[in-house]
Amino acid sequence: MARSPKKVSGDETVHYVSARREREGRKKHGSVAIQPPLTPMIDIVFQLLLFFLLACQFRTAEGQIPANLPKVSGQKVTIKALDPIRIKLSAAGPKRMGVTIGIKGTNLTFASGNELYGYLKKIKDRYGDKEGKRPVYILPLGDVHWGHVVNAFNQGIRAKYKNVGFAPSEQ
Repeated sequence: MARSPKKVSGDETVHYVSARREREGRKKHGSVAIQPPLTPMIDIVFQLLLFFLLACQFRTAEGQIPANLPKVSGQKVTIKALDPIRIKLSAAGPKRMGVTIGIKGTNLTFASGNELYGYLKKIKDRYGDKEGKRPVYILPLGDVHWGHVVNAFNQGIRAKYKNVGFAPSEQ
């Protein structure tokens, strides 16, 4: 393909020198600059970009945890153990982004995770459960924001309970 124009004195017509002749001319003068064609590379880059944009699946951000767990079926086994502490979490506030923390079976409610931690620590010390064997169940009611469920879980771990988990709520 012809690339650079060649000027001929007295002639107004543009004459082109082929790329091969231009390279041969540069070889004679000692400077050889070989540049690979960039157009195919740019084409491939855009094809890959388009492929990955069309092949990827965008997910919505995690914001809520489903509170409905599967029903347990089979033989019911009763184990004599300590009564579990059941922490109820229910959505509250504007746009249901807040949380109400309570203990099932009592009228206790807590305004923050630190208050929940204080209660869990007090119960652990009161009943002499130094090893933290008493189970702690977190019952998210309705559409509680995921961050509040994690906060309640972290407070149970912070109070050094070893058996902290999630349970389906009876609402």
